Order: sequence, then C-alpha cells, then structure tokens
Amino acid sequence: MESNREIFIEKLDNFIRKYYQYQLLRGFLITILFLIVLYLGISVFEYHLYFSARTKTILVLIGSVLQLFVFISLIVLPLRSLLYKGSRISYRKAISLISSHFPELEDRLLNTYELSENSLANSEDNALLIASINQRIDSFSVLSFRESISFRDTYIYLKYLLSVILLCLLIYFAYPDFYPSSNQRLIHFRKDYKAPADFEFVIDSELIAEKGADYILSLHTDGKYIPESVELIYGGQKYLMLSDGAGIFTYEFRNINSELFFTLQSGQIKSSTYQLRVKSKPVLDQLEISIQPPSYTNLPARTEKQIGDVSFPVGSKLSWLIEACNADSIGLSFAKKDTLVFVPNSKLTFADQFFESDTYSISLANSDYSQSIYTRYQLDAIPDQFPSIGVSIQTDTVSASVYYFKGIIKDDYGFSKLRFVYKPEGDVAKFLPVPIQKNRTRQEFYFAFDFSSANLPQGSQVQYYFEVFDNDAINKFKSTKSDFLKFYLPSAEQVFELNSIIQDSLSRKIDQTREISREIQQDVHKLQKSLLDNSSDQWQQNQVFNEIDARKKQLENLLKEIKKDNARKNQLMKAAGLQDSILLDKQKKIEHLMEKIMDDELKKLFDEFNKLSEELDRDKINKLGNQLKMSMSDFQKQLDRNLQLLERYEIELGVKQLSSRIEKLAEEQKTLSQAKRKDQESTIRKQVSAQMQWERIEKDLDELLKKNSNIAKPYQLGDFQNEKNEIMKSMQESLDQLRENKMGKAGKSMQKSSRQQSDLAQKLGSAMAGSMSMQMSIDTDLLSKLLYNLIDFSFQQEKLILDLRKINYLNPLYVNIIDRQGVLAEEYQLLQDSLLSLSSRTPQVAALIGNRIFELEDFLRQSLDELNAHRVYQAQVTQQKSMTEINELAVFLSEALKQLMEQMANGMPGSQMGDKKGNQPSFSGMKSQQESLKKMLEQMIQGMKDGEGKGGHKSEKLGKYLQEQEMFRRKMNEMIQNGGYGEQTEKILREVMKMMEQTEREISNFSINRQTIIRQNQIMTRLLEAENATREKDFDKKRESKSGKDYKLSNPKAIFEYKKTDTDFDDLFNDSNVKLIDYYNKIYLDYLIRLNDGKSR
Repeated sequence: MESNREIFIEKLDNFIRKYYQYQLLRGFLITILFLIVLYLGISVFEYHLYFSARTKTILVLIGSVLQLFVFISLIVLPLRSLLYKGSRISYRKAISLISSHFPELEDRLLNTYELSENSLANSEDNALLIASINQRIDSFSVLSFRESISFRDTYIYLKYLLSVILLCLLIYFAYPDFYPSSNQRLIHFRKDYKAPADFEFVIDSELIAEKGADYILSLHTDGKYIPESVELIYGGQKYLMLSDGAGIFTYEFRNINSELFFTLQSGQIKSSTYQLRVKSKPVLDQLEISIQPPSYTNLPARTEKQIGDVSFPVGSKLSWLIEACNADSIGLSFAKKDTLVFVPNSKLTFADQFFESDTYSISLANSDYSQSIYTRYQLDAIPDQFPSIGVSIQTDTVSASVYYFKGIIKDDYGFSKLRFVYKPEGDVAKFLPVPIQKNRTRQEFYFAFDFSSANLPQGSQVQYYFEVFDNDAINKFKSTKSDFLKFYLPSAEQVFELNSIIQDSLSRKIDQTREISREIQQDVHKLQKSLLDNSSDQWQQNQVFNEIDARKKQLENLLKEIKKDNARKNQLMKAAGLQDSILLDKQKKIEHLMEKIMDDELKKLFDEFNKLSEELDRDKINKLGNQLKMSMSDFQKQLDRNLQLLERYEIELGVKQLSSRIEKLAEEQKTLSQAKRKDQESTIRKQVSAQMQWERIEKDLDELLKKNSNIAKPYQLGDFQNEKNEIMKSMQESLDQLRENKMGKAGKSMQKSSRQQSDLAQKLGSAMAGSMSMQMSIDTDLLSKLLYNLIDFSFQQEKLILDLRKINYLNPLYVNIIDRQGVLAEEYQLLQDSLLSLSSRTPQVAALIGNRIFELEDFLRQSLDELNAHRVYQAQVTQQKSMTEINELAVFLSEALKQLMEQMANGMPGSQMGDKKGNQPSFSGMKSQQESLKKMLEQMIQGMKDGEGKGGHKSEKLGKYLQEQEMFRRKMNEMIQNGGYGEQTEKILREVMKMMEQTEREISNFSINRQTIIRQNQIMTRLLEAENATREKDFDKKRESKSGKDYKLSNPKAIFEYKKTDTDFDDLFNDSNVKLIDYYNKIYLDYLIRLNDGKSR
C-alpha cells in the first residue's frame, strides 16, 4: 500500500509543478502585454497632450506601481512556488483543479486522498481499508493528472500580445517621430515640454561665461519661419536682441560676475528658462626667470620679468618664480627635459641648467577648469659659436721663404689660444704659439715665419695653417682652422720647366698683343677710308668703332695677364733662390717696361677716338686716327723690344740655372764616388738617378742653346757637344763598373764625371760672361756714336728753330725751313732704329729712355705738319718741345754710357744701371721752379692789364715759359717711368702732369688768367704731398732694412703698416654693432680679409 500511495502523491506533485509552469508562462505573457499596453497608452496620451512634468511624474509612478504589481503577482509568486514546495497549493486544491478536468473522478480522488491520510494514522487496524485504497489507486494508474493542464490555453494571450506588437509596428511606420518624441518627454518626465510651436529657439553659444568677461549670447530659430525680433528676459527686464538679418540673434552681457537666468520670447512663443553659468579662469600673475650664464662668458646675470620667451648662452642656469590668481595648482613641463614640476597651490619655483633650446609649458587649473590651461614658451639656447679666423699673406721682397701673416680672429666670448701649425712633408706637425689677448672677442694678430727654418729639401713642401681655440670649457675648447695652404720648394728641374712654360705663355700673349694692335691699325684705316669715299653707312662705321673699343679691352686684358705671368716668374725665381741682384734688377726693369707700355696718354687717345663715334667728324677722325695708328706702331715696336729683352733675360737666367744644376750634380757625383762596397745596390740606384738627371740637363741645355740661336744677336756660347759626350761616357762607365762590382774603378769614373761637370758649368758661365762683356763693349761703342749723332741732331734742330724765328711763312726761305725739318725727321728715324736695337739688348738703357724716342718722333712729325699748314707759332711750340726732348734724351744716354763704361771697367756685365735717384730731379727744386713760373705768370697777367700787346717780345717770353714748363713735365714723366717712388707718389705726379698740360694750353692760347695762378698753387701743394709720401716710403725702406730679417720676423706688423691705406682695416673690422648669424658673419669676415689683402698689394 505504501508504494501505491507514493505513486499517487508523485502524480499530484507532477501536476502541481506543471500547474505553476503554466501560471509562470501565462503571467509572463500577461506582464509583457500589460507593459506594452500601459506604455503605448501613456505614450499616445503624451504624444498628443504634452502632459506637464507633474502629470508625467504621477503617470510614471502609477504605471511603475501597476507594472510592479503585475510582475510580482504573475511572475515572481509562481516562480517562487515552482522553486519552493512550501509555498505551493495543497493536494486538496490540486485534486480540486484535477477534478475540474475529470469531473467524474472528483469524489473518488478526494475520498482516496482522505482514506490514505487516515490509513497512515491507523495503519495497524485498518488492513481492509488499505486494501480498498490500493484498489482505488490502481484504478487511477492509467490516468495522467498532467493532462488536466494544457499550455494551449496560453495561446489567447500570445495572440493579444502579437496583436499589440503589430499595432506598435503600425504606429512606428505611420508616425516615425511618435516613439522618439514621446520617449524623450517620458524619459525626462520631470522636465516640461511644450507642444511644438511654429519655431523654437536654438542656443548656438555655450552657456558658460568667464568671470569678469563679456559674453555674447548667440541663437537662431528652427521652424516654419524666422521671427522678426527676439526678446531676452532676465532680471525682470526685457532686452531686444540684435538680428543680422539672416536669422541669427545676439545679445552681449557686460562684465559678468555671477550666474543668471533668462528666457527668450518672440510674440506669443516663449522659451523655457536658461541658466548662464559663470566660471573663474586661472590667470598667470607673476613670471620671473633669472638667467645665470656660464662663468667663462663673463656675462652678467639678468632677470626677465613677465617674459616667458628667453634666450641665453648654452650651459646657463635658469630659475623660475611663477605665481597665479584663481589657481588651485600650477604645473611646469618641458618638451625635451624629462622634468615635470607640479604644486597644488598658486606659487611655483624651479631651477635647472640648460644645454639646448627647448619649449616649456605652464599649466593652471582650478575647480572650474579641470582641464589645465596651458601657455607655451620658447627657450632659445644660444650655442657658443666656433671661433672664426681669416688670414692675409705678404711675402718678403727679398727672401721668398719669409712669409708675413696678418689675421683676424673673432669669437662670441673670447679665446684660449692661437697657434701656427706647420707640417713638413714626411714629418710630424709642429706648433708655434701666437700671442693674443684672450678676453678680446675681436682682434688682429701678426705673425712671421721663415720656411727655410723647416730645412726643406728641393721638391718638397710644407703644409701650414692657423688654429684658434675659444674659451668654451663646456665643449672642451672648440677650435677653427684657417685655410690649409702649402709652401712649395720646387726642384731645379721643376723650376726650369715651369719657367719655360711661363716664358712660352708670355711669348704667345705678346704675339697676340702685337696682332691685335695691327688689327686696330687696320680698323682705323678702314674707317678713315669709308669716311673719305662714303662707302659705308653710319651703322657700319659705329660697328668699326665698337670693334676698336673691344680690341682695346683685349689689349688691356692681355697686358694684365702678361703682368701676372711676369709676377709668377719673379716669384718662382725667388722661391728657388736663383735670382741674384743683377738678374733681379733686370727682371724688375722688364716688368716696369711691360707695365708702362700702355700709358695713360694712349688710353686717353683711345677714349677720345671712341667718343668720335657720336659726331663722326671726318677731320677729327682723320687726325686722331693718324695719331692712334702711329701710337699703335710705337706700341708694336715697344712690344718687340720688350719681347727681345725677355728672351735675352731667359737665356741669361737659363744659363745660371743650368750651371747651378750641373754644379749640384757634380757634387752628388763626388759624394757618390766615396760610397762603400756594402752600399752597392743603393749606389747603383743613385747613379741611375744621376744619369737620368744628366739626360734632363743635357736636353734642357740643347733647348736653351736653340733658343739662343733664334734671338737677335745671340750670345756666343758654343754647343759643348764634346763635353756632353764625355760626361755621358764617364757616367755610363761608372754605372757599368758598379754593376760589375768594381767599386774602385766606378768611384774614379764618378770623380772624373764630377770634374767634367764642374768644368762644363764653369765653361758655360764663362762663355755667357764673355759674350755679355763683348756685347757690352759693342753696345758701348754704339751708344757713344748714337750720343754724338744725337747731339749733332740737337744742334741742327736748334739752328732750324732760330732760323724760323727770323722769317714768316710768306718768306721764300720758308720752303727751305720745311725741307730741312723733313730731312731732320728722316735722320731721326735712323737714330730711333739704332736706339731701339740697343734698348732691346740692354734693359738698363730701355728703362732710361722709356717712350721718349717715340714721343720725340711725334713732336718732329707734328712740327712738320704745322709748318706745312703755315701754323708758325704752333710749329715753334712743338719744335721747342722736341728740342727739350732731345736734350733730355741726350742727358740720359750720356748717363747710360757712363754706367756702361763703369761696368766694363769693373768687369761686371749687366750690373745695375739707371736706378740712382741722384740723377733724378729733387722735389725741392721742382717746387722752386714752379714758384718761379708762378711769379712769371703773375707778371704776364699784370702786363696784360697794363695794355701790353702780343708782340714779338711777348711771344718770345711765352715761348720761354712754355719751354720751361714742358721740360718740367718731362722730368716728372721720367720719374714715373723709372719708378721707385711708390704708387701714391706716382699717382700724385700724374695729377700734377694733367694740371700742367692745362697750363700749357692756356699759355699757348694766350688765355692766362687768375685760374692759372690758382692751378699753380695746387701744383705746388701736390708736389709737397708727393715729397712727404716719398720721404715716408724711404723711411719705411730704411726701417725694413734696419735689422734685416730678424727685425721683420719679430715685427711683422710693420710690414703691413707700411702698406696701410686710408681705410683703416681695424675700423672696418670693428663691427661690434653689426649682429650677423654665423654663416653670414663668416662671409663678411672673408670679405674684409680680401678687401684688406687687395689694398695691401
């Protein structure tokens, strides 16, 4: 019975569980349905009615309570009963529910349950009752109590739910704004919403203002139309907002210090209340940065107030003091430094050392500004620049190994040291300190060095430079080096080869110059012809003028290049130490002749001729054209003369070089002959090298002899063929004997070749000296004859001048005067040719006579032209000029003859001539002569005022004055031609000559006036300046030679002071007020160096 009862009870429990499952499903569907219906109902009413916040609050509360009640009743309680048996329905209630499905069993089920309960209470006496209960239970076994409950009954709720959901969907698609609008208003149920008006107000600006600042409220409307005006209401007052006409309305609140509330209204439409909040902004009140530069800069500490961007030297210590208002915290951060400083108050201090530029930020924050307000500043660390250095160089005029240096060093804070560094080839670098003032940021320095102290072998070099160190201890004393330069000591072979190359270049350029001068003559002739027969138009004639001007510029450029080549040659000879005083004197005279070949008068003639292209005056073109052609002819003659002088100089120099090389080789052979047996291999190599040197010497000697044979009147040197063959034979024998290990015989052969080479060097030198002595003797005789002929010529010219004064051009004897002048001109041509030939062999004579022989030719030709044109007075003037020129030329030839004879007597061919300043006029005498002339001119002016005419006595007096003036001008021209006075003096003398030419014209034209006297005063003043300049130059020369090389090396500044110009380089460099960045500062420094270097040359 017990088992049957349990089965019965289990069926009842299963029923109860299914019962609660059913209740739970039904309750879930009803709850969802209720929730949706409640939400939909409230939303519909809110969507159309716009409940107030209070009404919405009540509805939301009621709805929430109802929904909670339904949820607890229909879901929570059934779920609890399902999970916990204690809260379930009783078995009797379950039987009652089962009976509702099985009515016929209601009584039987209930009786069976009650009997089973009683049987449990009386289990011992009711066996029959138990059997009856079991029978009843067995009759129920075929029944399932769970079937009494069907889940199909919930379908009705599901249908309702689906219907409501479908309704919601229809509303969603029919009214898209239904849910968003109503949901928005229901979610914010405490906020009043009004039914949409025709438009609404939209605030554009954020409703937050800074305390104490002005605030502009900006809004626009969104709706069916834009209102014409909008009023702002706050503080009980209405204020009309400004409209821009495009729907934007603004209103400015002034100096807001507290929050305020306002509403907006336009017509009947009024907005809700808005709140304008006010926040206090933190403000930087004090910012101080103290800067302590590094000690080596010698800069004072400084403090910058209220300035965040600062600059400072690298390595400075910076200290900040920051204070702020309305700030709860201050932060200081850096972009590059891993440092962040933060203080929770309104004051911050910080200090650190900085070595580079950086940016930093100061951040301020308070309760209103949770996001910090950042202000960025720049720290500009000024790096210690590298020192700069520039150097200019002067070489000694005597010793090519002595260099003088003038330099400029510059740094931002100062220097630690300056040194001169030189490194001989194959040796270590050596250092020499240069004294400087370490605390001066800009300064000059001077230094001198004799490279011969480096003991360089020929053909080697020394690299040198200056190195300056600044005082930047932080960066371990930065340094800058000047340009790396080299001092090169060429070998004898290289000197000979380089000299030959330069000489070839000179010859080519002189040939080009000669050809250009011929082309100029042809162009002038072409122009004159075209003007005569009108065979070309004006454009073609102007083209000829342009061609002449272009060729004149070519001439000038070529002459400049010739001058440079001469300077290179001279420098090369000095570097090699191959120029003695004789050759050096010749070289200088040839250079001087080349420099003066295109003088100011020729340049002036070119300029005057070129100006005629504007007038195209036939007569003037013919006149100046003839003068230009004659000048070009004289120019070509001077070129030929100078070229011959150069060629002869090259032969003399070449003989000296070869003699020196042969002597050196002889010494090497002599040394090599003493080599020991153990050095056989080394001796063979040296002997092979010596033999190669001899072959080069032999080749160079052959070339030199060939050049000598090509010059006019070559030196009598011979060919030395036998000597060369013998030397070559001896050297080859010694080499063969060395290879056969016959050291003794080889030594004797080398000694023999050494003697032969010494003999050849002596023979070569003797042959050159003998030939020069012989040529000097010939030249002396020729010069003596020329001087005699010139004196005779002078007497004839003087007699002609006196005869002309006795007659006029109407006298029949006038024709005879013209014929005699023509004969004299032809005789002078013979004299001129002989003088040119002589001067082309003797640079001393060429330097003395200069261009006088050509100027005399011009005067004779002008005299003849004036006589033919019956201009007697002008003819007398030019005759007087020619007479002065003849006399001066005779004086110089006499002096040259005297010096040549002295040289012959002393056995010194080619010694210095014509360089004695005792033969030249003194400045004091010149000033006295000009003073006398001034007085004569004043007397002439007074005589004119007294009514004296222009009679014969007057003309004779004017002729005398003119003769004295011309002679005076020629003396100055001779001083310029001979040189030795310095550039400044020569410049002054040229100015004086121009003023004298103007005076001559006034005397010739009888136009003497007060301006002439003023000009004479100016002439005397300029002569005084020239005298002072010459005296200073002579003093400098004495000072340079006072203590020799030791004085120059110990006082290099004196070398540069000697060449100091009006513009003081110290003043130029004193650019303390000029601030430049490093790159341009270096360019500026280099410019100053070049400027000073150019002025010192």
